Amino acid sequence: MRNSTILLMALFLLLGCQKEVKTLEEGVFIRIENTSKYTYQDIKVSITEEKFYEPLAPGTSSAYQRFSKAFRYAYIELKINNKRYGLQPIDYVGEEELKDGKYTYQLNVEDTSSLSRQLNLTFKKD
Repeated sequence: MRNSTILLMALFLLLGCQKEVKTLEEGVFIRIENTSKYTYQDIKVSITEEKFYEPLAPGTSSAYQRFSKAFRYAYIELKINNKRYGLQPIDYVGEEELKDGKYTYQLNVEDTSSLSRQLNLTFKKD
């Protein structure tokens, strides 16, 4: 009887110490929206891990992708007419991690003739 009680207590302790498992609906999900007049190819978003998105025609959005951690901006690169464009954050100092939910990085390129090839990002909580 005593052994059964000890075994039962040990079982409760082990079950109580299990790490919380996130469901498929929990986490930070980010999609890309193309707000320019150009088609985006080879889209890569890099925060704590790299994610690749399908090509996006003007005015369309990608599917959401789950990130383990994300911020209101990220390292992003893509191609327009085989020319590389990018957004390079300096750091994330002072930035708060995004809470679980769905978010959109709206990306725009105003002028493809510019040598800077800079992306403009507008952050949106969905």
